[in-house]
Amino acid sequence: MAAEPVALPRADEEGQSFGMNPEYVIGRLINSGGFGVIKEARTINNGQEIVRAVKIVRKPQVDGGGRGGVAKVEEDRDSEKAQHALEHEVSVWRWLNHRHILKLHVTFDTEFATFCVMDLNIGGTLFDLLRKSRREAGQNNGRKGLDPKLAKAYAWQLACALRYLHQDMKVCHRDIKLENCLIDTTVIDPETGAGNLRVCDFGLADFLHHDGSIIDDDDEVEEDLEHSITITPGMHDSMHGIPQPTNPTAGSPISHPGRTSSIIGTLEYASPKGLSVNRKLFETAGDIWAYGVIVYALCTGELPFRHPMPSRTAELILRADWDVQALKEAAAGGDAVLELVSGCLEREVELRGTVGDVVGCGWFEGCREAGDGGIDEAVVW
Repeated sequence: MAAEPVALPRADEEGQSFGMNPEYVIGRLINSGGFGVIKEARTINNGQEIVRAVKIVRKPQVDGGGRGGVAKVEEDRDSEKAQHALEHEVSVWRWLNHRHILKLHVTFDTEFATFCVMDLNIGGTLFDLLRKSRREAGQNNGRKGLDPKLAKAYAWQLACALRYLHQDMKVCHRDIKLENCLIDTTVIDPETGAGNLRVCDFGLADFLHHDGSIIDDDDEVEEDLEHSITITPGMHDSMHGIPQPTNPTAGSPISHPGRTSSIIGTLEYASPKGLSVNRKLFETAGDIWAYGVIVYALCTGELPFRHPMPSRTAELILRADWDVQALKEAAAGGDAVLELVSGCLEREVELRGTVGDVVGCGWFEGCREAGDGGIDEAVVW
């Protein structure tokens, strides 16, 4: 009886290698999703081991691993979409170099997959940090927001990242949220207790025209992310905490009486303009709105616009209806924070603050960016 053929390991399995000068060896799984997988990747540089992360997005395979028919067609279509989305992300990400932006070191393109090597993050995300703070507050009957120094430190670091993106690189992120703010805790600031914040996920990011509109509006990428929400007039307000977002990294067609439009990004962070028909202009203003949502959450422990029903969340956003008193009473709150958040969550785009207003606000007095302009580094104090 003939022996069964031994299946060769796939190119993205643990222990396999990829790349040249340097060569990387794939390690443990970190995360997985429709986009592919993220794993540890180890290499040697000058005799020292360096551990990074690698995003691996497979390409359609000729043999399909023995699969055929409809399943193979769907798998290939998903792989093609993921490749297209990754190419778009890399086209922006590869140009970015800042202390508060996750570093893309190198990409390798093979017949099997595309490999994107980036810094390995140790410490989770702002979402994880805030969820931990809420849990501890519930156990101790304390305030849900972060410690004032910590909230201010991370708000400043994110402001520095946005200043670099908007002013230096003319890039709009379009999906700023707690989950896309990584926290590197390998080095902790002794005064504030903060790690180093690094913005990630540039899948929806684009370069900007002089009028603030995006240069490469990739409708194909955006259409792949759409889901439907219907808004019903006359909804009541309801404040909730920080569970997982309604639909992370998704674009959502919102139907109003007589019109339909799309959200680019995540609903809880979308601006009123982001729910309107004309969503291609003022994209940086959408980032500023999302920044205001994050600062509010860091201070209060809750998202300003949140309801179990997505349609009601959208109604709150359209009215710019958020709990001002909760921010005033937060440990990290106060007049300066209220002024900052109010400027970011201004319903009218023309009246909303810019990233220049954010970094120059009273709350950040005494904070500064390192170097001339902080293109490569930014510090909290």
